[in-house]
Amino acid sequence: MKKKLALVQLAHHREPALLVAGQTVSQFGDGVALVALTLLVLDTTHDVSGLAWFAAARMTPLVAFLLVGGAIVDRFSRRVLLLVSDVMRAVLTGVLVTMIGLGALRYWELLIFAFLFGVFDALFMPAMTALTPEIVPEDLLPAMNAVRPLSNNLMGNMIGPAVGGVIAAASTTWAVGVDCATFVVSAGALFMMNPTPAPVRDVATSMLDEIRDGVRYVRTTRWLWSNLIVAAVVNALVFTPMSVLIPFFLRHSLHLSKLYVGYAFATFGLAGALSALVASNLRLPRRRIRVMVIYWSVGTLSALVMGVATNFWEVLIFPIVSSPCLLLGNVIWESMMQSEVPRELLGRASSVDWFVSLGLTPIGVLVAGALANVMGVSTYFVVMGLAGTVPSVWILASRKINAVDERRVSGEETEEPRPGTALVGENPA
Repeated sequence: MKKKLALVQLAHHREPALLVAGQTVSQFGDGVALVALTLLVLDTTHDVSGLAWFAAARMTPLVAFLLVGGAIVDRFSRRVLLLVSDVMRAVLTGVLVTMIGLGALRYWELLIFAFLFGVFDALFMPAMTALTPEIVPEDLLPAMNAVRPLSNNLMGNMIGPAVGGVIAAASTTWAVGVDCATFVVSAGALFMMNPTPAPVRDVATSMLDEIRDGVRYVRTTRWLWSNLIVAAVVNALVFTPMSVLIPFFLRHSLHLSKLYVGYAFATFGLAGALSALVASNLRLPRRRIRVMVIYWSVGTLSALVMGVATNFWEVLIFPIVSSPCLLLGNVIWESMMQSEVPRELLGRASSVDWFVSLGLTPIGVLVAGALANVMGVSTYFVVMGLAGTVPSVWILASRKINAVDERRVSGEETEEPRPGTALVGENPA
């Protein structure tokens, strides 16, 4: 009998199907709001630094509260925490819609909104990573880790921004209102899922001790901390600033209309969606670390095209190349985290992952805005695209960092499930 595609197999499992469905709708709303808020800030400030401060306002609390969020995730039901995060973000977005509709919204209030949103992002990210292996069979983890960015790229980075550009051109209030409604839908999907238990833990341990345990695990696991350095550098220097600098470049350097900003985000999403569709049915490579870092390096170097871009179509080469490379590398990374990290530590290890990989981005996006004002967007991407690949060379050359894959390369690794990997609703053998 011909084996079904991994995506088809995944769809037959109720819990991941509900989770993906809800998140797909929510990501569409995020895509609409991404364009609407970007244009709102640009229209308010007319300056790349203003947009950079808005991005930093959202990322700063995300980074600051991630470790606490990870400890919370390892104490309570991950499904309940995702539900809380979606409900609170729906409330915040509803307040923002009201203020925009009344014409009472000012720039500093937008910064407060971004900050509060980042707080609940800090809870959502590690909770999503930790919930996934609880509801998905281990052999389908790569498919789940690909289908999530597939829906994110298709809806959040392609269809959502394209629609968002059209709606925002007519009404920012309606555009942000769409995002509010989609959070409600996502919360409804989480509510329909079966309850998941809280992780098993030592009740005598304080939250601070649990955070230390998570940090200690990552710090003593070579393949984890070394690759987090690469992620921190390229996120801060290249990939986070691109969401600020490319819209500014299109509007103020190429003098294109608002619709082109939506088209640029949509192109990023289309490229990511197609690569996610491919990645969902790929087996993990034996040399996971090296293949992952090669993907990330090619994506980083694609920033060099901005040095010669003089029209919209040349600018698109950057997202068309970088989006698939980022996604393919991230699918390998998440699958490694969920397979190699002990289940009881996964929430905290994931929060450390997000904390380090995003830790420099608030500073990075502000520095990018300042440097781009001085040297220009094109020169900035050339310099940082080259600088961002330096740590990758170290990873590729290091035998100690790649030792985690030695048994896979030699063929000694077995396919037996790791202890403690029973799914929700199943009884351990």
